[in-house]
Amino acid sequence: MTFIRSDRLTYRPLTTADWPFFLALNQDRNVMQHISDERSAMEIRTQSFEPRLQPWRKGCHHWLCLVMRETGSDVPVGLTGFIDRGADIAEVGFILAAAFHGKGLGSASLRDIARFAFNEQGYRKLTATVTAGNEASRRTLQRVGFHQEGTLRQNYFLQGRWQDDWVFGLLPAEIR
Repeated sequence: MTFIRSDRLTYRPLTTADWPFFLALNQDRNVMQHISDERSAMEIRTQSFEPRLQPWRKGCHHWLCLVMRETGSDVPVGLTGFIDRGADIAEVGFILAAAFHGKGLGSASLRDIARFAFNEQGYRKLTATVTAGNEASRRTLQRVGFHQEGTLRQNYFLQGRWQDDWVFGLLPAEIR
């Protein structure tokens, strides 16, 4: 499978050697506050990490998970990828390590992953779901051209209560 190339970031599939980085991201409350409640290392490994190690191809029921690095560096900055939702639609997601927030890497990675999904994989639409209140992710998605298509009320249980989710969509001609 051809993976994404860009001037600013490099991408490679998640491997077992990425476990320490994956765990650190998932245990950083600043990073995960809008994504997940605290979980044990075992829960993170079995529910999130191991399923993402499987080989990916279009139509799979698990996430394509790519490790992002700034070009010329071996230091991972985050994870990105998507999951097939059927009907040539994929849901994208990204997580950046806290040290790399606010540097435009989220937008750069979304542009790269969107081009790959549309041009190389033939998806016709991308979606993203963000917990309401996550303004940084909302701005990042909108900067790339995603449109907020709606709000799913009380859709996600997080921090001891039901949270609303914002739903975004992107068509190929809308990438900025």
